Amino acid sequence: MKDLKLGKNILIISILTLLTVFAWIGFQVYGAYTKTTIPKIIKELIQPLNPRIEESVIKEIKEKYQVPSEELNVVSQPPASPETEMEEEATTGQTATQSGNLEEE
Repeated sequence: MKDLKLGKNILIISILTLLTVFAWIGFQVYGAYTKTTIPKIIKELIQPLNPRIEESVIKEIKEKYQVPSEELNVVSQPPASPETEMEEEATTGQTATQSGNLEEE
């Protein structure tokens, strides 16, 4: 009878210990899940920017940058691309022979 009572007490203690371990693990997982890993400096840097543009800043920029009238009437050509240069070389009137030499047309 004494052995039965001792086994019953051990069973109750082991069940309570198991519940305690599960509760401990659960609290640790929850704490790790909710804990932030972003440093305070980065939190300050990633705050949203103000989308409002101040008109005074735009006016200052317009006043500082004025295009001279000579530049307004000049039309510039884009720089020549390598493909254009190859086309110009191909139209020079030379043809390649089977041996790889160039002949004038």
